[in-house]
Amino acid sequence: MTNPNVDTQTYLAYYTQDHCSPQWQRFLTLMFDELLTQADHEGATGFLRHIGSRLAAEWPLGEYDTLEALERSVNDALRQLDWGWVAIRPQDNHLVIQHYAFPIPSTSETSLEQSFQAVSAVLEGVYSTWINEQGGSEKTPLRCVDTNVTLRSLTFHYGR
Repeated sequence: MTNPNVDTQTYLAYYTQDHCSPQWQRFLTLMFDELLTQADHEGATGFLRHIGSRLAAEWPLGEYDTLEALERSVNDALRQLDWGWVAIRPQDNHLVIQHYAFPIPSTSETSLEQSFQAVSAVLEGVYSTWINEQGGSEKTPLRCVDTNVTLRSLTFHYGR
C-alpha cells in the first residue's frame, strides 16, 4: 500500500541522505537481533512498545480537533527526531497511519526483517500514546498491519 501523495523520488532521496546514523547502525542491529531472538516475541515487542510509549510521553503533542492538525504535529515531532513522516487518514472503522522513511539500522536481508519488527513495535508505542492524548482508548488496538521494504514504510491501523 503506497500513498499517492508521496513523491517516490523525494522519499528515496530523503532516505538515502538521512539513514540511520552510522555510529548506531551495528549497535542497534545487534541489540534488535539479541532482543528478538533471546526473548520471547511478546516480551521483546512489549518492551519495545514500552520504550516507544515513554518516548511519546516525553514528547507530548497536545490535543487537536482535526486529523490534519494531528498529522502536522506528528510530522513536526518526527522531523525533530529525524524519523521520517506520516500520513494519517480515516478508513472504514479505523485510522490508517502510513509511516515513511523511518531510520533502520541495517539493510542486509538477514537483519532487515528484525529491524522492521523492532521499529514497528517502538512506533506502535509512540502512536498509541499520542492517540490516547487525543482522547483515544488504551483498549483500542493499534498494530502494524503492513510493511513495504522497498519504500521503507510501515502501515498501522488504530481501531477494531
